[in-house]
Amino acid sequence: MKVTNEAGVLARSERFFSTPSATARNLFFYVTRVGHYYYDEQYNFLDSCDVAHQESHKNFFLTYIRSGCMYFQTTQLFTAERGQVALVDCHKPHRFYTAGPAEALWIHFDGANAASFFEQILAFRGGRQTFSPPPDSRIEQEMAQIISGLRTASMSEVDRSQRIYRILCSLLFPAARTGGVPENDAIAQAVRFIDEHLFEPLSVRRVADEVSLSPSHFSRLFRSTTGFSPHEYIMLHRIDEAKALLQSTRLSVKEIAFRVGYRSEVNFIAAFTEKTGSSPTQFRRNLF
Repeated sequence: MKVTNEAGVLARSERFFSTPSATARNLFFYVTRVGHYYYDEQYNFLDSCDVAHQESHKNFFLTYIRSGCMYFQTTQLFTAERGQVALVDCHKPHRFYTAGPAEALWIHFDGANAASFFEQILAFRGGRQTFSPPPDSRIEQEMAQIISGLRTASMSEVDRSQRIYRILCSLLFPAARTGGVPENDAIAQAVRFIDEHLFEPLSVRRVADEVSLSPSHFSRLFRSTTGFSPHEYIMLHRIDEAKALLQSTRLSVKEIAFRVGYRSEVNFIAAFTEKTGSSPTQFRRNLF
C-alpha cells in the first residue's frame, strides 16, 4: 500500500497492516503494521497524533536505517544511523523525526513475551535503544522478508513470529567482535575453563584472567553472549552436577556440596533450593 498522506514520507514509500488472529495474540509474536519508508526533512512523528493512539501502533517499534539518520526521543534522546537498529516501546512517550533524507525498514510488533524481551535487551545493553548489528547479522533481511510477506500475502503468522523471535534473540545476544578476533571465542574458552574447574574455587577474576580480559569487561561480554552472569553460570552448572550426584550416588548432601565446589553445606542448600524449588534432600526423595 503506497503512502500518500503522511508528512515527510515520500510517495514511493510502502506501509502494510496486519490484524493478528486470536492464536497469534495468545501464543506468537505478531506484527500490526510494517513499512519501507523514504523520508525527507519534514518527517516528525509525535505520540500526540491520532495514529499513535491506534492499537496497531501501541506496541513495540523496531526500525533498521538503510540510509540517512533518524532521531528518537523517549526517556532519552538518541540517534540511529545507516546500518543501525532502533527499538522503542510505543506504550510510552516517544517522538521520531529526521533532519534530511533517510530510508528505513520498520515493524510494529507485540505478543508472546515481547515486553520481557524489550526489558532484557535494554538491560543487557546498558539501557541503550540503538544497536549496531554485526556484519553477519540477518536483521535487515528478516525485516525485509516480513514486509515482503505482507505485501504478497505469502507469509504465515508462524513464519512471521519465528522471524521476529530471531531478530530479538540477535539483539539480546549479539555476536560481539573486536580487532578482527571473535570475542565470543574468549567466552567459549571461559566456558570450557569453568566446566573443567567447576569443583574448584572459581572467582570472576580467575576466569577473566584465564581469557586475558578485565573482570568488568569479561562480565559484560559473558552476559551479552550467554544470557548469564559468570557467577550465575557457575552456580547453575554446579547445581546440575549436584542433581546428577543426588540421583546416581549415595553421597550425603554435605559431601555433594563439597564435591561440586561449595565450601559450605548451608550455602549449597540455600542455592539449590532457590534455583530448583526444593531442597537437595527433597529432590533426591522425589526421584524415586
